[in-house]
Amino acid sequence: MKVTIEDLRVGAVLAEDVMGMTGQPIIPKKTIITPEHIEVLKAFLKTDVIIEGLTRKHDQKKNDERVYDTKEEKKIIYSSFREDFEIAVTKYKIDFQKWQSGSAVDIANVRDFLYKLLEKAEEKNISISSQNFSTNQNNYIYDHSVAVGIISGLIAKKMGYDKGLYYQTALAGCLANVGMAKISPKILTKSGVLTSEENKEIQDHPNLSLKMIQNSPLLKPETKLAVFQHHERLDGSGYPMGIKGNQFYPISRIVAVADVFHALISNRSHKKNIAPLKAIEMMKIDEFGKYDISVLNTLSLMVAKLSIGTRVRLSNGEIGVVLFTKQHALTRPLIKLNNGESIDLEKIRELYIEEVYS
Repeated sequence: MKVTIEDLRVGAVLAEDVMGMTGQPIIPKKTIITPEHIEVLKAFLKTDVIIEGLTRKHDQKKNDERVYDTKEEKKIIYSSFREDFEIAVTKYKIDFQKWQSGSAVDIANVRDFLYKLLEKAEEKNISISSQNFSTNQNNYIYDHSVAVGIISGLIAKKMGYDKGLYYQTALAGCLANVGMAKISPKILTKSGVLTSEENKEIQDHPNLSLKMIQNSPLLKPETKLAVFQHHERLDGSGYPMGIKGNQFYPISRIVAVADVFHALISNRSHKKNIAPLKAIEMMKIDEFGKYDISVLNTLSLMVAKLSIGTRVRLSNGEIGVVLFTKQHALTRPLIKLNNGESIDLEKIRELYIEEVYS
């Protein structure tokens, strides 16, 4: 049902995304409205929104189960970071189109907008979530590059890298796909399955990326190596060289994880996105041996911020709150459902957390 902002009540649940001028949501659907959200809507001059028929204010039992993190909500992290993210993506897209026309990569320009966004991510302590790093299918290559840069930098910081190195790691993540500018646009925009020849051309992009940035004095040698190695795998199954083990360098391993993780949680023309916690499980279990487990564990800690009382939606649609988290299984806590039933996700493997309500 549509309601005006003046009539919007705290506790209402958005039925549709509230869109901004950038084409990305200011506030995503399924968000439970707080006073701070209403202020954001007014600031963006929104006149009305679409909400679900039943609000949390009208369902007191469910409202009592809602645990608000007021410190985080008052920062309005989502809307402010998303606006800055979109600005960075637009700048990357402009540069990418210049590279397609034959221009050299201006590392200083990329570094400028990427580092500002990374500083914002650190300042706001943003979460690595589908909401913060969602992609527009038509802009995937640009969204993906900026997102991989920020996620790579945040992982490296969490792993204890000094500022100079984790900022260079972010730069490696953002520059990893510059070689895509030399790939046929028909392949980049193709919605169907690629042919073997088209796949072969795509798999040449790490070589092309390295050639485009290798002479820059602004990049450390390990940064250039990460650009070249971001599709390699620990077990030797990657490309372009098929290296494995210690030949696969630390920063390269971080960018590789960030690259695959963001691809999995993104909606693309040929596949639906996967929930972040499910994506990490897939990388750990289904792709066992391909990725550095220490990098994956670090990413798990950053994504699975599931404190007691966190409200979640499971893959079967059930809503509940986190009762207990386990260090050895961060993505599979004990959940209390709204109907009072408690389930252990570590034991019920067919279920997983689809969405975390901030």
